Order: sequence, then structure tokens, then C-alpha cells
Amino acid sequence: MYQIKREMGCSIEDLTRWLPQALGELYSSASLDLNGKVLLQAQNPLVEISGFSRPSRKIALLNIPVLELKLVFAQSLSPSQVEQALNRFDLYTRRGGG
Repeated sequence: MYQIKREMGCSIEDLTRWLPQALGELYSSASLDLNGKVLLQAQNPLVEISGFSRPSRKIALLNIPVLELKLVFAQSLSPSQVEQALNRFDLYTRRGGG
């Protein structure tokens, strides 16, 4: 089992909107539990995502929501499959500016 922790600068609504693209083929085999509420549940999940909302960060007039996530990947996935899934997840969920 592979377990990864992430602190995300997004709301629950943002994450649920991004998740189908962020997980790609794994989306249909995923479960999602945020703040104790099951939002997505697969029969035999290959990836389980759980987390909690944390107090938002305030920078001047900007409030940034914070989600603390734990992603757990099934042992049936190889290290390269997990790495590939995490790279895709990061690509679709990172915000950028500039």
C-alpha cells in the first residue's frame, strides 16, 4: 500500500470538479471521503482519498481554502503506476499564476 499526503489550496467543490480528469482511468476505481462525508465510493478502490478542510490562509485580501488530503493506493498498483497517477493528479490540481 502506498500512502501520500498532500496539502491542497482548494475547496472541496474544486477538488470534486477536478477529480475525474485528475485521476483519469482510476476515477471509476476511487473513493473520496472529505470531512467525514463519503462523496465517491468504488466497490474495490484502487485509490482512496480522504481529508479534512483546514482554516483558510489569508494573504492580504485573499483567502485560500486548505484541504489536507491522504491518498492511499492499492498494493496491486506498481510503483510506476502510482508515480504516474500522482503526476497526473498534481498536473490537474495545481494552481499556478504568473
